[in-house]
Amino acid sequence: MDHMKRQLSFNQLSEENTKKLRNELLDELRVSSIENLSNELFHEIFDYLDGIDIYEAFSNINYRFQQLLTSSPVLYKIELIYISSTERFMFICQQIKHQIYSINFQIPAHINELLTSFIIDSSLNRLQSLVIEDIQSDTILSFIIALKCLPRLFSLDIRTMHIMGNLNDIYRSIFALPTLKYNKLHLYGNECSISIPLATGKQFSTIEYLEIAHYYTFDELSDLISYTPKLRRLNLSHINQDDSTIETMSPINLENLTSISMYTNYINFDEFETFIQNIYSELKTLHVTFSYQDITFLDAYRWEELILQYLSQLKKFSLKYYENRHSKYSGERTQFNSLFWIERKLIMNMEINEYKILYLVSPYRKRWYEYKNCTVDYLESTQLTINYVFDGEPADCLLMYIKSILNRVQIYHLDIQRKISVDRLMQIIHLLPDLITLKINSLSFYRSFFKEEFPTTCSIEHASKIKKVYIENMQTIEEIYFLLYICPHMEFLNLQCLHGTTIELFLRDMLNKINKDMRLLCIYVSKADDNMIKRLSTMIDNEKLLSNYTIHRELNN
Repeated sequence: MDHMKRQLSFNQLSEENTKKLRNELLDELRVSSIENLSNELFHEIFDYLDGIDIYEAFSNINYRFQQLLTSSPVLYKIELIYISSTERFMFICQQIKHQIYSINFQIPAHINELLTSFIIDSSLNRLQSLVIEDIQSDTILSFIIALKCLPRLFSLDIRTMHIMGNLNDIYRSIFALPTLKYNKLHLYGNECSISIPLATGKQFSTIEYLEIAHYYTFDELSDLISYTPKLRRLNLSHINQDDSTIETMSPINLENLTSISMYTNYINFDEFETFIQNIYSELKTLHVTFSYQDITFLDAYRWEELILQYLSQLKKFSLKYYENRHSKYSGERTQFNSLFWIERKLIMNMEINEYKILYLVSPYRKRWYEYKNCTVDYLESTQLTINYVFDGEPADCLLMYIKSILNRVQIYHLDIQRKISVDRLMQIIHLLPDLITLKINSLSFYRSFFKEEFPTTCSIEHASKIKKVYIENMQTIEEIYFLLYICPHMEFLNLQCLHGTTIELFLRDMLNKINKDMRLLCIYVSKADDNMIKRLSTMIDNEKLLSNYTIHRELNN
């Protein structure tokens, strides 16, 4: 197993993949002589498996494995997704208690029984991470207080739907944990208030990464993070809807804080600006998501002023703004393509979902149409992604979304994530005169609802400007013929070899159909190899399909 596999933690594997891997490994062990395998190899194998499963599978084999299971290098990661017997779980935990590295309690039906039966003491001296789901209010406080005896507990993640009326005591107990570095408290729908006093010197917490995922006011936030002077990363969500304290928010001095992530439905841009102005730190990372309907969030000049004046050390930035379908806008175009944003390689993209439009400002990432030595034009990089095409219903909502976006920005790149009918596609292209690239999932040729015949002269004219096309899941050759017809000046075509057709037949057909402007043809073939490249090159030369070309393989392309 290579270094990357050794580093892969149990929590990164899905339950299904873990079971599959476990079965494969156990089958391999049965085939080979188990006694000839080294302890070091077993240590690597155990890193993929649940701690309880390891103990039950290996503890009764022989004396060697009994010793191996209790040897110091073995650390157990326990993920309780199901449990056959509470008593059996408690017995096994008692045997391996000093070797437990992490526990993830994910059994709502048994969580209180488990937590009240599970004895927490200093013998859990290697326990570093705890995740607890759906803990009840009458159990949580005593459980957190008991964690104080753990000498290496670095991470605590609590998520519950139960109402917590004792948030003050809960946070006091969390801040008192002596070694805690990461804390997340996710209370779904909990609107209880917090009245915790400002911290004094002796009450400071060791927490460096704090996630607050419940309702709070900004005054309450100020009080909470007064306990965390070592805080480096702050993740916030679910601010109170009726928070009138933002204007009187006390300044917060956090000299170690370098990263803030925030999601909220309830504050406007002015309130967010006040929050940033009251955070005294050298932020290097800011990720924010807003659903509150305040179009000022898309004011590039306001963001530019805020960053230059209060966030001069900022290195990483992303903005997500969700606009609902009923919003109307008639103001100026957004200016996220000014020199300020281009220098930072930050661009605006949009996504259309069923009920909302997402405006996303984030670092530019290489796209499918950027091949080797391709120069990026940030001024013409704005992309619209359509995740819901409203097939089988009138296009009014979809077209309204697109028109709303066009009031703010020009669109140069279109990515349609769902199968779409040709007339619906042409309805969209009809609205987009500046398209350079088109990426679609697949095309259908049935007619959907529309008020006028498509394609129109205008939509054909717009499509003729498209230079680069990518079709991900082509089903019929007619889809390619249609795209070649509406995009006569296409320079780059990216597609997959049609299922059931040999690559020779497919390529011959493509080369006979492509236009004189075509410069790059990229075809995905599942079994591509170097011999295939030689055969295709011979075919092209013998049949004189091309006179001046190069052909090579990159993976299966």
